[in-house]
Amino acid sequence: MAGAFAGWWAKMSPYYTKAYQEMWVGVGVMTFLYYKVSYGGKKAAVDSSAHAAKSAPSHTAKPAASAAPKAAGAAAAATATSLAVAAGDITMSDILQRQHKNLVLEERKLYLEIEKLELEKAKLKSMK
Repeated sequence: MAGAFAGWWAKMSPYYTKAYQEMWVGVGVMTFLYYKVSYGGKKAAVDSSAHAAKSAPSHTAKPAASAAPKAAGAAAAATATSLAVAAGDITMSDILQRQHKNLVLEERKLYLEIEKLELEKAKLKSMK
């Protein structure tokens, strides 16, 4: 089996290591995004709820429910969510904005290259 793989890799390695180098960046980004969408935050949420259930003593009386603690809990959850985003979570909007900026920069580079070539063309015409 190793010989078959070695033969295949000998033929295909130029395509995967040279011709399609930029593809691997996209594969890595998509894998990371899939992980974040599928599993991001679930483990922490499960761990914290399990910890809260274990640490709460079962023999104590529970206080009466009121609207104030619920509102405070909602505010704390909103703050925790904003802190999680500020801590480095990447959103699809962030990725799209970065891609747009990169495309704009590439477009500018191409226009500059076109201007450079047109100047060279005019220079060559004037030399004739």
